[in-house]
Amino acid sequence: SSGINAEYGGPSTFSNMPHPHGMSHGWLWLSRMLNLEPIPDVTATALEAFLKVAGSALLKMYKSQFLKLLEFIYSQYLPKVEAVTLESNLGPITRLKLYLEKIQKTRSVPEPEGRMSQSICG
Repeated sequence: SSGINAEYGGPSTFSNMPHPHGMSHGWLWLSRMLNLEPIPDVTATALEAFLKVAGSALLKMYKSQFLKLLEFIYSQYLPKVEAVTLESNLGPITRLKLYLEKIQKTRSVPEPEGRMSQSICG
């Protein structure tokens, strides 16, 4: 599922081309995901992959509303994910938690790895 998320969020973040659906669809996907019951071994991985690819662009577009949504994920949704996950499979949850803590500290979302700089893209 992380590959699908990278495919969806990638076009607008890895180049200067607009996303074919617009970033509003990224917000829609994320909000719909958070309205689902978490799936063990899938939800945390999907969220982390999506946020790493599209999070920076979503922050630029939605600013404090996006940061509030990330706080909701951390404080309200992540405990639900933990509750349905076996203790031996907490790796994805731990990675997502650390990623969200870093964002909370810096109040910024790192650009996705592999993003071309403005000078290279033209």
